[in-house]
Amino acid sequence: MKKKFVLTLALVLMVAASLVAFPVEVTGAFKAGYTLTFDPVNVAALDTTELDIDSLSVSGDFWKVALAGGTISFDDDATNKATLSIYLDKALAAQGVDMGDLTLTVSLGNKGTVSGLHVYTDPNGSVGDNGYSVRQNGAYSTEVQVGYGSMLTASVSVDPTDKTNKPFQISAKSTPVEGVSAAVAYTNYAENKWSSSIDADGAFGGSVVVDVAKLADLDFGLSVSAIDTYFLGQEKNYMLAGLKASYEDIAAYAEYQLFDGTSNLIAKATYSGIENTSVYAKLTLADLSDIATTIGAGASYKMGGVTYALDGTFATATSALTLKPSVKVTF
Repeated sequence: MKKKFVLTLALVLMVAASLVAFPVEVTGAFKAGYTLTFDPVNVAALDTTELDIDSLSVSGDFWKVALAGGTISFDDDATNKATLSIYLDKALAAQGVDMGDLTLTVSLGNKGTVSGLHVYTDPNGSVGDNGYSVRQNGAYSTEVQVGYGSMLTASVSVDPTDKTNKPFQISAKSTPVEGVSAAVAYTNYAENKWSSSIDADGAFGGSVVVDVAKLADLDFGLSVSAIDTYFLGQEKNYMLAGLKASYEDIAAYAEYQLFDGTSNLIAKATYSGIENTSVYAKLTLADLSDIATTIGAGASYKMGGVTYALDGTFATATSALTLKPSVKVTF
């Protein structure tokens, strides 16, 4: 028993020492609740009841291994993807090579898609959640990013395992003057996440953001931005334009969406002037040619590390009222 205890203690100390040498960081959230529908009356579990691991990473001085989302697995059909990023500029600097403002990062692993660089402010989470951007489809892609200060960043990626389609992506973003940024991107084998399809002819796109408050030295926040992606083979265009404004405890945004000929408009205002409390109102006008209006509102309160929220929507076309009480812990 004594030898077993000593071996166990030694193993624990080895693991602890490795964690000190290579910091482990886990971020994510757990959210649970109910969806109450009143047309007819029905109660269901909230569709986002899940433990969502945004990222799990282990970092050294010159590298980072990141694991994103879902169940940890590494087969071809894994929903979870792992990526190793190597910061060559830092490694070379440690060897006495003066890199100046130049940065160089190489990333590789079983990440299925590689998104081209963009500068859209994404106020509604449309790009981040739904991928309305240039996305190279692949399985085992390698990406190289080269940057020069805040002036220019370029990205090139390729999947050498797909010898049939030979997917690659090239993109760049720049901030020519403080307050104005732009980006362009192209891939020859594109994932169209909106229609869950692949465009074998590729896609190209661009984005721009203008920080009006910074340029005009305003005492309130104001920015405008846009992003556009065109799928060459499908001949489909997706465009987003966003306006963001803020003053003290009030923040608001409006986003216009043009998805393959269908126009939508979303607007939201949030007030957070009460301690630990946030309230909002949201209006969604879907398909402006045949408007289907949804009115939303909600409130949240943080206490003891837990966010208690109540969100509600009312669809004018069907007179359907939906309430979603939920609790969320973010780590």
